Amino acid sequence: MNSSLLCQPLFAQVSRWQRLGDGLHNGRGRLEIAEFWPLLIVLALAAIAIAVIVKVRKRNDMTEHCDDPEKLFRELSQAHGLDRQSRKLLWKLADKSNLAQPGEVFLRPGIFQAELPVDLREQEAAYQALQQRLFS
Repeated sequence: MNSSLLCQPLFAQVSRWQRLGDGLHNGRGRLEIAEFWPLLIVLALAAIAIAVIVKVRKRNDMTEHCDDPEKLFRELSQAHGLDRQSRKLLWKLADKSNLAQPGEVFLRPGIFQAELPVDLREQEAAYQALQQRLFS
């Protein structure tokens, strides 16, 4: 009788907690490129944002010396404490006066006293105020 009991397979009950996560993994083992697209897009956008920020900061870095007439004009405008509207008016005046360097408007008071071009005459009072501010 003992031999018949040994011949029968012994089934042990496995705890349900040990087999809880067995059905969760499908066992692919491979990653597909489609799973990385969101990450690649986020990294590309971050790289573009960083490049734009670096370019703007380098453009506005007044401590770095260079041969850029526009940067000189911005630096002179900043030194005189001019607002955006005043800078635009001076830039238009330099453009209409055919100056080689736009920063020359800070050196030549005669430009303000000369006859203003037709399209700038409507802002003559603003130009007179700028002349007083820069050269008085």
